[in-house]
Amino acid sequence: MYPHSEKSFFYRLITLLIAIFVGLTLAYTIFFLVVFVQSGFSVTQCMEAMPGALQDTGMLRTFQLIQSFCIFILPPFILTNIYKENPKTFLSLNRPDLSSALVAMASLIFAIPLINFLVSWNEGMHLPASMENIETWMRASEDAAAKVTEQMLAGTHWTDLAANLLIIALLAGIGEELFFRGLLQSMLAEVFNKNRTGSTKVPRWTTHATIWIIAFIFSAIHMQFYGFIPRLLLGAWFGYLLWWTGSIWVPILAHFMNNALSTIFGYAQNRGIISSDPDTVGVGETAWYTILSIVLLGCCILFFKKKQKESGHAS
Repeated sequence: MYPHSEKSFFYRLITLLIAIFVGLTLAYTIFFLVVFVQSGFSVTQCMEAMPGALQDTGMLRTFQLIQSFCIFILPPFILTNIYKENPKTFLSLNRPDLSSALVAMASLIFAIPLINFLVSWNEGMHLPASMENIETWMRASEDAAAKVTEQMLAGTHWTDLAANLLIIALLAGIGEELFFRGLLQSMLAEVFNKNRTGSTKVPRWTTHATIWIIAFIFSAIHMQFYGFIPRLLLGAWFGYLLWWTGSIWVPILAHFMNNALSTIFGYAQNRGIISSDPDTVGVGETAWYTILSIVLLGCCILFFKKKQKESGHAS
């Protein structure tokens, strides 16, 4: 297949990288225009305000909203058309089964103790002394990401909750799943299966490999190394939800639930509605909840595999 063909992986990879670059450029350009307008259309004041613009929570949320559209939501649809694929098929935009959608959302509630346990374990990991400089950089990156998250989740007004549910839960859930599970997972699956043109049976290992590679990229791109393992497993779970159900809306709803829970818990803490930290459930004295979490997630897996078999999706 020719390198410039819309079906070749090389062509698709190059156009993907270009789309990311264009998306980033567009996001920063739009954000610059927002700051320019807020600065009274003064170039001088705009340039002075730009370096510290993201220190303002409202502006940070605005930038995250712009970034979601420019980098994650629009590119999958644009690229799918460039690749001359059917968006509904390529991005798995099939209507989800209601029970599958509900169980997928519930699974993220069941997973809370396990995720907290893994986060606690992951945060306690240390690199060898010879890699001290790398660990220092990783810790600094983690702290910077944590500060951004804390800033996003700040606020006690209902509008803070609404804005965060829109940006952190809804748009991030839609955008990241369309980009990683919808677009990238489909692209990589085609690479693994490109030499199986005449075969109707797709080997299981290619599906598993695709899911875990995309989950690795998904976790790595967040640049939060001390949450890498739990985010890797979350990414894999979203990938398997797509495989089991054949609908991108199922992992989108699960991703939304995961982010919405963090947003709601953060808001409740800010308001003083809850005093205990939800991130400690499954850690320390409540570590036994992790076992219950694993059992419930195992039940979810059995449910999805049964539904997958009934619906005729590849297993």
